[in-house]
Amino acid sequence: MSEFVLVILVTMGLGKEPSTFEIRLPKETYKKCIEDSETYEFPYKELHKVISVKTRCEKIIRNPKQLDNEKSI
Repeated sequence: MSEFVLVILVTMGLGKEPSTFEIRLPKETYKKCIEDSETYEFPYKELHKVISVKTRCEKIIRNPKQLDNEKSI
């Protein structure tokens, strides 16, 4: 069961209001999450003028009732 999640925030500023999309990728350990957050590269480098990419790691918080079912929230 994954303990951490790598959060990737992609913000596109083409119009008046920028749009932000969030991608959440499960990671087994904090170390792996941090490594991936530091090395993540957006695949379309030519768009970096209008797209911002930020990454962070979050610990998965579990509800005690869900621990029995191995589900995370």
